[in-house]
Amino acid sequence: MTTMASTHCAMAANDPAIARAWSWFILPVVVFLTLFFLLPVINLVELSLRPHAGPGAVGDGLTLANYTRFLTDPFYLGVLFDTMAIGLVVVSICLVLAYPIAYVLARTKSRFRGALLFIVIAPLLISTVVRNLGWFPILGGSGLINWALMSLGIISEPIRLMNNTTGVIIALTHTFLPFMILALVTVIQKIGVELEEAARNLGAGPIETFFRVILPLSRPGLLAGYLIVFTSVISAFTTPAMMGGRRVLVMSTLIEQQMRSVLNYPVAATAAILLMVMAAALTIASLRQRGDARP
Repeated sequence: MTTMASTHCAMAANDPAIARAWSWFILPVVVFLTLFFLLPVINLVELSLRPHAGPGAVGDGLTLANYTRFLTDPFYLGVLFDTMAIGLVVVSICLVLAYPIAYVLARTKSRFRGALLFIVIAPLLISTVVRNLGWFPILGGSGLINWALMSLGIISEPIRLMNNTTGVIIALTHTFLPFMILALVTVIQKIGVELEEAARNLGAGPIETFFRVILPLSRPGLLAGYLIVFTSVISAFTTPAMMGGRRVLVMSTLIEQQMRSVLNYPVAATAAILLMVMAAALTIASLRQRGDARP
């Protein structure tokens, strides 16, 4: 397949007619990406460099004052730190929960494997709003968890599991866990079972086999899952807004607050650009690590 693709590319490069045909094919894609992706980002960058001239007003000229203020103000830095911390916590929980599930799904020969995979991806078929609403009767003050804990005598009064960071982390984990599982399943399936058998024959136990054979070979899946989950978590808006009750301020809710309540468009644009730059930097770093990991 690779040889055929290389042959077609060489033919296209040597034949002007084929090259022109490919140009007309690619042109609409380039135009679409420019209009709907590149230009909005350029407009956002330009807005972030404008001075704030009052509620809903943008001044003339360009300035870096918005970036300076954001990166030196303890309040904004605190929001940025909280966003990153929530992302790391959710990624860690997803990784711990996803790995055993992914391993079972990758290794099982059961006829119910398809049904198990469907159970994993089923939450993705439901709206995020509906999924978050499903947590209200579970995590609420009189919800299932508090009722069970009080019935067992573990607690004497309801504990707060909503309108705080705990509720946000639980809901975000539920939302993005399937992505981590699917990323790991794909990689673990490519790890030959004979490698595990060879490790056992050489005297390695299950734990040593996992850490010295399976885990290193599944590194590409770990990086892919980490990248997908972390960048999605730090940019999520609906779940922090619903489960945090407007009391948990992360970058996405800060942007919405600056746009709709404070009417400070330049600061909102600055926060959006910084969030995008962080996501891009994480993506590039992960791709480089993945490239370095290849033999």
